[in-house]
Amino acid sequence: MLNFNYIILSLAFVSSLLYGQEEFVNDSYCGSDDVVNIKSIKYPWYKQSVDNTFQRALEYSESSALNRDIVFEVPVVFHIVYNTDEQNLSDDVIQSQLAALNEDFRRLNENASNTRDFFLPFAGDPQIEFYLATEDPDGNPTTGITHTYTNRSGFPYLDFADLFTGDISLDQVKSSETGGVDAWDTYRYMNIWVCNIEDSFLGQVLGFAYPPIDVQDALDSLDYDTVPDWSSFEGALSNLDLQGIVLHYPVVGPNNPQADDDGIYGNEFGKTLVHETGHFLGLRHIWGDALLGGGCSVDDGISDTPNQEVASNFVCDFDQDTCSDGANDLPDMVENYMDYSNDQCMNMFTNIQIDVMRAVLEIARPGLVEGQEENQCIPGDINGDSILNVLDVVLTVNIALNLDSNNDCADINSDSIINILDIVLLINLILY
Repeated sequence: MLNFNYIILSLAFVSSLLYGQEEFVNDSYCGSDDVVNIKSIKYPWYKQSVDNTFQRALEYSESSALNRDIVFEVPVVFHIVYNTDEQNLSDDVIQSQLAALNEDFRRLNENASNTRDFFLPFAGDPQIEFYLATEDPDGNPTTGITHTYTNRSGFPYLDFADLFTGDISLDQVKSSETGGVDAWDTYRYMNIWVCNIEDSFLGQVLGFAYPPIDVQDALDSLDYDTVPDWSSFEGALSNLDLQGIVLHYPVVGPNNPQADDDGIYGNEFGKTLVHETGHFLGLRHIWGDALLGGGCSVDDGISDTPNQEVASNFVCDFDQDTCSDGANDLPDMVENYMDYSNDQCMNMFTNIQIDVMRAVLEIARPGLVEGQEENQCIPGDINGDSILNVLDVVLTVNIALNLDSNNDCADINSDSIINILDIVLLINLILY
């Protein structure tokens, strides 16, 4: 039975949403902030994380350091849940989406050159790559893409009742019992469900993602004064099978023949998944998810993103400056992936956003990158002392002559063969 306070909170949230349709301009293209608000109705804020942020950061910095050098590789599975042929996207479309995701998470995207000069010092390469899983949870070979027919025409983003139950109707796509597909082990795979997301009283949502369960522990470990605060609804995320990303099928991939099915222009280049992956790795919207405006007083917890009042809503206005920050004021960072700019506009993550995502991977989603730190090395550093010198040359020669066992660090040019060319390259690394 619902208690009185629960009902009051729900009604207050409904009222704010209805008011927001008139006053506010943050269209609900991404459902992640609504998920936060709705889950918070059932699981109210209970943990004060601000007071111990500095202490946690200090302890973390004294015991270890965030690893910024490793290129993390994340296994991905796409679940295509379709009712019509149009919704059953081809593997080629999924491959194009994965390529776009990797370009943006390595800052190799073509439009990276469009980052404005005054934001270039803040833009970075997250050094995170994604690959289609080659083995399913049972150890069988897989393409990393599943196709499952459903008798449902689509999955609603929200039902009005969700405002009182704290549930998210779209989560039904994550269960075979409700016409969807069960998640693969969310500890080991980044699950991405692609389906027809039906519009709701909040409009058409293009995707959403839950933040990781232990996200606050990861963020509190960073040595920054402020970080995104997800502590308010961690109790709502105890179901591991819900972890992952859901996408509306027309926004998947830059070569999607169904891109016009949603009737929305500006989302045709696969950036929705980049945005939702940011949420999956702990990032908030750049304007701080203010519900009814007032974004200038609500922070996203990232100190190198300028303060911003509202979402850009598929507009790429380089003159937009919705908050005044005095002498050091910068315009809105509309090119940031965590805004609602159109796909061609978005082109960067900031360095602190990158630190947050990498910290989340290491601490809150460790199963996705488990063992990778031990498997990486400095090319040519055969003895693992972090110094390239003549000893490494001698060891490489011995490996090339089959006198010593193989060492991947000796394969300087990554051709899977250790020979004289690797020795020459190592000498050049030492000399230059």
